[in-house]
Amino acid sequence: MIPKIIEQHSEADINVLGIVQRIIKHLPPKTLDGLEEIVILDTNPDGNAFGCYKKGDRRIELYLDGITLWQPWFLKKTYLFPYLIIGMALGHEIDHHINRDKVNIDRETSAQNNALRYVYPSLGFFKPAFRLFPFLARRFNKSLRR
Repeated sequence: MIPKIIEQHSEADINVLGIVQRIIKHLPPKTLDGLEEIVILDTNPDGNAFGCYKKGDRRIELYLDGITLWQPWFLKKTYLFPYLIIGMALGHEIDHHINRDKVNIDRETSAQNNALRYVYPSLGFFKPAFRLFPFLARRFNKSLRR
């Protein structure tokens, strides 16, 4: 079952709904099993984060201010750059959903390492070029931990 996507944000330069829909459309149904909704918000009321998986609610929240606010307009217009950044945040939270009941792994490390795995199937003709991006993604993830 595909989770319900709820938009409660003011980002007008990026088709966030379309990006999220495309990514989840290309995932195996088992990946999304039990996930009720994905909520796209402007800010995180609890602090500074790109997203959050709420296990009790079976819900992912994406916070666009942290994901897109810093992006200059010309990067937002490229589609691929916002796609990857939003996709990485969504993929990170999807990994938390998949590993929600596993106690014998470091769930945060797993989510950081596997975030792009959930974006890759949706890239279409960008897949060959995307093989160049893992290095950049690792650098981005390292900067988030600082």
